[in-house]
Amino acid sequence: MTSDSTSTGGSGTRRAAWALALAATVLPGFTATAHPASADTAGYHIYAHGFLSDGIAGYHASDAGQPTPIGARVPSGAFNWPQAATPDGRFLMVAPGSNPQLIPYAIGAGGELTAGTPLTMPDIPVDITFSPDGRFAYVVVGLQNAQVVAVRIGVDGTLTRHGAGTPFGEPVDGVASATVSPDGRQLYAASLLPRQLLVFDIDPDGTVSPAKQRVDTGLNPIFPRVTPDGRHVYVINEISGSVSGFTRAEDGSLTEIAGSPFRTGLLPHVTSITPDGRYLYVPNMGSGHISSFRVEQNGVLTPLPDVDFAPGQPGVFAESSAMSPSGEVLWALGTDPMRGGEEILRRFSVGADGVLDLDESTAVYTGTFVADGRTMTLVPGR
Repeated sequence: MTSDSTSTGGSGTRRAAWALALAATVLPGFTATAHPASADTAGYHIYAHGFLSDGIAGYHASDAGQPTPIGARVPSGAFNWPQAATPDGRFLMVAPGSNPQLIPYAIGAGGELTAGTPLTMPDIPVDITFSPDGRFAYVVVGLQNAQVVAVRIGVDGTLTRHGAGTPFGEPVDGVASATVSPDGRQLYAASLLPRQLLVFDIDPDGTVSPAKQRVDTGLNPIFPRVTPDGRHVYVINEISGSVSGFTRAEDGSLTEIAGSPFRTGLLPHVTSITPDGRYLYVPNMGSGHISSFRVEQNGVLTPLPDVDFAPGQPGVFAESSAMSPSGEVLWALGTDPMRGGEEILRRFSVGADGVLDLDESTAVYTGTFVADGRTMTLVPGR
């Protein structure tokens, strides 16, 4: 998700160019605990879209067997960084930047998507996250002067603004990504250019209070993630090639973990964590492997062996990832430059020791182009 002004490398140049093009187009005590997951039997749905293509590719998938396509594709809009599903798996939200809006899709029992009425956003959407009960979506908007837009989700998926947007507070805040804590009490947002992770309290009525803490990170912080037990927060440092880790206090405030940041490959992106919180996985857009870590009780990340995303295919790197409900399979989405940037979906088994093993029989080209952003979502079957 690169747009740091200090970056001159490939991904930094791409993201800066896309952000400028997009701006020119559009602008004038915790209650949460980790539980062991049961093995997947019913299967699930995987949805993928590309930043540079309009359309969502859907697949029926499981921890074994080959993914199969779900019906016709539906629009995602162009220049689209985020997509995300509500925690109950009933709705998939996408947010194109060329026409800033939040588009709800109802997810049918077979995974088919039915469009609802879009909600106009005040600025370019960059990321989407949800309250744990699924009543509210929080859309982070703006390449600068970022704000959090709270959206109420009706039982039928109808979207309505829920109060005024909450500004990050500084003009340089922008290109931000976010997550909500498992207890629903805090929203954590990585503001890219200031290189900071912001802490916002979420009020009981679902509105977002002004940021109460800013902590420094590495270069280009993106895609924060809270562990399932709510004790630790990790944020990717895209340009630094690392993960910063923080201990989360009872009031949601953060203290950096000893030994942080922890090294990854080049241009790390959308992480996944096992349901029990024991293992963290980091795809790297600038390296041929996925970085793997064991999460220690004190939050320290201990490196595990890396695994190649696409052996024998130079330049085919992973960007996004999603963990299966069982915690036994990791899915990763990457980009193949030899096919014009078409996205490729691959499956890895998660060993008892957390080490990944590539399923070489599964390599699905999606017909969508350029994985950059939160471009893949896994939704449990209903």
